[in-house]
Amino acid sequence: MGGSADTAMILAREPLAPAVPSAVMWLPGSALNCYTGDAALRSWLLTPGLLTQRIRDACGARFGMHLLCEGLFGTEHVREIDMGPADTPWLFAHTRVPAATLQAEPWLGRIGTRTLGEVLAEHRELQRTAFRYALLDAHATVVARALAHAQLAPQALWVRHSAFDLAGRSFDLYEVFLPSIATAEPQVPETLR
Repeated sequence: MGGSADTAMILAREPLAPAVPSAVMWLPGSALNCYTGDAALRSWLLTPGLLTQRIRDACGARFGMHLLCEGLFGTEHVREIDMGPADTPWLFAHTRVPAATLQAEPWLGRIGTRTLGEVLAEHRELQRTAFRYALLDAHATVVARALAHAQLAPQALWVRHSAFDLAGRSFDLYEVFLPSIATAEPQVPETLR
């Protein structure tokens, strides 16, 4: 891990506002047909499990995962990444780990440049809640951070949330689907061209 990530672990920054407003109306996946007519976007939203492999497959050699931030904000450990072709992020992910969980599971503070999916595969005892979805505007902290990073104008974006539990200790993952993901085409292997 680079020096800046190590420094972020030592120096606690000011707490962030909650990732999403407490009054968010979360939807189950079965309700998405009623809320988004974009079949391509809906397909990405409903991808089971972690999106890493599907994004890798769609990007092919152009795949990139960038660690944007990893460190303490108040008492929470926050990690943010983007994923997609190296030059155009498709997904912004925001993970929040409470202090008690981080103390019991310090590996959650040292994920670094690996994908969350790779790290979680090593912890099979981890349980994940069902996905829930919300279309959130730029006032939601997680959407505002995604828009600022991707340098996009204020707009509503779909967010997928899941909570992870490890022996009674939990943490949250918020995945923000950036507009470019709906136009993503699967990469055709060279042998099929």
